Amino acid sequence: MPERVYLTQPIEDALRDGHPWVYADAVKHKGKSLEAGSVVDVIDAQGEFVGRGIFDPESPLRVRLWTLDESVRVDDELLENRIKQARRRRPFPSHDTTGFRLLHGEGDRIPGLVCDIYGDTCVLRPDGIAAERWLEPSREIIGRLFDIDRWVIRRSAIYAEKTKNPVAMWWGDVKDDGVATFLEHGVQYECDVIDGQKTGFFLDQRANRARIADLAVGRRMLNLFGYTGGFSLAAAMRGAARTTTVDLAAPAIEQAKRHFEINGLPPRAHEFIAQDAFDYLERFAPASAPFEVAVCDPPSFAHKRRDVPRASAAYIRLFSSLLQAMPTGSVVALASCSSHIGRDDFIDIVRQAARASHVALVITGVYGADVDHPILPGFLDGDYLQCVIATIEEY
Repeated sequence: MPERVYLTQPIEDALRDGHPWVYADAVKHKGKSLEAGSVVDVIDAQGEFVGRGIFDPESPLRVRLWTLDESVRVDDELLENRIKQARRRRPFPSHDTTGFRLLHGEGDRIPGLVCDIYGDTCVLRPDGIAAERWLEPSREIIGRLFDIDRWVIRRSAIYAEKTKNPVAMWWGDVKDDGVATFLEHGVQYECDVIDGQKTGFFLDQRANRARIADLAVGRRMLNLFGYTGGFSLAAAMRGAARTTTVDLAAPAIEQAKRHFEINGLPPRAHEFIAQDAFDYLERFAPASAPFEVAVCDPPSFAHKRRDVPRASAAYIRLFSSLLQAMPTGSVVALASCSSHIGRDDFIDIVRQAARASHVALVITGVYGADVDHPILPGFLDGDYLQCVIATIEEY
């Protein structure tokens, strides 16, 4: 029988609704010390079983629940069932898309473990020491489902330090430059699975890249915080007249140029600028920016809940600068990737930015991550990506 841990706060309703996290200050353990990765039963104040999950003494997320059914064993067999369920939910890989998220942690009911596949490369990202217990069995299961040649483990810096492991490491015999090649809607991309952001690429924006590409046909498009040019390349391949990619990181800009080259697009027909986005926007007088479409997809400004007021102010300042610069009739896509800023909150940020910039916005769509990033109804923290597409009209 699993060891028992006891709730010290009345959160059992949220857990039974499907929220998978039990924080350290909401639970206590009365018995012997437990190792990271131990299976535990969570018990409420009435002595009733709430759920079964994995214990992590080093994490503020002390228990991640895997099941609410007392008859279900949390073991490698359950892991295999969950991985196969996740595989059946996805339309990928397909003939034109070979980069996708196979496992989305809590969204796929495999708490604490993310798995991204880029062609023949698999990147596993455990969130916390306890999740390390799933690495070996996950590799064995995934290796039977897909033709994988290269394996990579990516850890957060804090857990890498605690486990005395590198943040990113090759796992197995293949060790090379870390560049993985994959397709997205028939467009070829490269990503750095060792040193790149996230696991190498922003797979969650796939559907939004396609939406913007359709809107940019025959138009000039600005891509702020463009990283390696994902939005720009998708738009250019779809028929954008010209794209301008702006990112502070010069190596990212160089990779954006390479993306155009490997897809047969001459980079000289487009613009690539290594500059801070705020500074770049200062060059334009109101409504003078020479673009009909703009994408603004900054990194997360709110890593913790206490960051939300400061982050909201930063979003408003950034979006206001962009809205002021763009001409009437243009289309903008404004994005946020923080679980602490929900959809309603983000729309309110967009509203405040429009007011501050003295423009009227007509929202034509509010979108999240693509289908390989599922969400649980009881865990809206998983709905972290917000993307508002709107048209600028006269004030």
